Amino acid sequence: MKRYILPLIAFLALPLNAQNVVDAVRFGSNDITGTARYRSMAGAFGALGGDPSAMTDNPAGMGIFRGTSQISITPNLSFAHSTVDGSVKTKIKKSDAAVSNLGYVISFKTESAEHLVNFNVGVGFNHSASLERRYRMVMDQPLSSFGAYLANRANNALMATGQYSNPYYIETNGKKDPMFPLSAIYGFHRYAIDQVQTTDAGGNTTFYDGVESYDQREGLPSYQRLLVNEHNRNDEYNINFSANWDDFIYGGLSISIADFNSTINSEMNEDYQSDYKGNYTQYFNDLETKGSGVGIKAGILIKPSDHWRLGAAVHTPTWYHMKDIYAAKMVTDDTRCDYKDHFEDETYEFRYRYYSPWEYQLSTAWVLGNKGLLSLEYDLKDFTSQKYKVDEDDDDGTDPYADVNSCFDDFCALQHTFKAGAELRVTDHFSLRCGYAYKTSPYQKDLLDHPGKSRGWSNGYFGDDNTLLYDSSNKPNYTILDDQQYITAGMGWHGDSWFVDLSFMHHTQNELLAAYPTTDALYNIDENGIVTMTNDPNYGAVSADHVKLTTRKLNWDLTVGFRF
Repeated sequence: MKRYILPLIAFLALPLNAQNVVDAVRFGSNDITGTARYRSMAGAFGALGGDPSAMTDNPAGMGIFRGTSQISITPNLSFAHSTVDGSVKTKIKKSDAAVSNLGYVISFKTESAEHLVNFNVGVGFNHSASLERRYRMVMDQPLSSFGAYLANRANNALMATGQYSNPYYIETNGKKDPMFPLSAIYGFHRYAIDQVQTTDAGGNTTFYDGVESYDQREGLPSYQRLLVNEHNRNDEYNINFSANWDDFIYGGLSISIADFNSTINSEMNEDYQSDYKGNYTQYFNDLETKGSGVGIKAGILIKPSDHWRLGAAVHTPTWYHMKDIYAAKMVTDDTRCDYKDHFEDETYEFRYRYYSPWEYQLSTAWVLGNKGLLSLEYDLKDFTSQKYKVDEDDDDGTDPYADVNSCFDDFCALQHTFKAGAELRVTDHFSLRCGYAYKTSPYQKDLLDHPGKSRGWSNGYFGDDNTLLYDSSNKPNYTILDDQQYITAGMGWHGDSWFVDLSFMHHTQNELLAAYPTTDALYNIDENGIVTMTNDPNYGAVSADHVKLTTRKLNWDLTVGFRF
């Protein structure tokens, strides 16, 4: 193999990173989190209020505090069990502990006002999303090879710049062009892919192919192992203003400052021999994403009677400034060619902006005297409305995210969440609670039914939708979020100036997992420069294996609070 093809492209590609649809959905998703009372009723609090969690749900609910101030803290203990149905079913457990909610509200009576009963100010902290997990996928004789995927990434980069027949390209329009993804660069320099030549109507064309693809085309299988450690956490800091008008209409506004942190560490192993004694590629990639942003939440709560309440709320997008910190390294050992090498990792950064989806809520609740209450809530989150934007420092008037933003309309959907909660007052000081919630997938049904379908090329040169959906510069593995359900229970004790609540939540999250996306392969370039792609594996096309990933999370929350 010749190693001189990309002497400078590795250097030129360092700043490149690609945002995709699955990452956007991960950024824009939230969980049912809050105080123990809120969680024990599955978050069905939009028309109830009187709880610090209302700051992040329906801000008008904070107006229920009437002349009484409150402070509370909620520590959380969680246990995640992740099961992957690959060639071998694997199950890995992981635990986490944190403070999931803090709340403080000050209520001011307004006796001098004719209709304004009280005005409240609240501040709070809440995990809007938190997931700590570890999972492993085992695939014996998969549909395609990791090396072929890397080769297609290299070929796609050549075609993106019109350099499909010139892998030596260094400059485009007189400036450096960082179109090569890191995974393809590493694959070439660490011998996982190589250049080949073919003769077509346009003459000799040079492109890339995976070294193990030769074995696969001869019927020799490969064996893949994927191990992922994942940490996703989105914290919200809320400032809330609420008011009570004649004990009939309550209004509220929350300003939310979000702090997003995510770390995904992946290890991909592909063996070309069943005895695992040689001929392998091992790829490590680390992707850390940090972001901060601001959003606004507004709501209204109406009490037509002492026993019936109605609520509505709207959440604007959170306008994030994001930063990806990423690195990768690779080692390949092929006993046929007697080489073993290692590409040391370096760390790079990429900045961009992200706008989360709009969200709308409707709710109703019935207060059954001193016996208890029943609450229902419906939330709608529009994942087609999310957007990527270029960072201000890199804004040159162009829109590099036009293609991926168009994919939100094509492949994302309206996510529906249905919540129900109930509370039974057993005594004057002791209550029992339960709840249930169900979330639909943020993706369209066709994508869930056919996640590995080759989506084709939008023109003769470049535009594979699978790259926009799933791919990043260095992280090929991804998950597609399906439906979720929550089963909750809890209890509470309260005195005149104190309360203690305990909750249990069982959260089931269903996803599809793949080590890399489906990609078509270069088949032909005619004399007019038109590229023909194919999904034929004989030409290096990749068909991804999608397997079921189920994460079951057990959450225990304890809230301790004081009223004064």
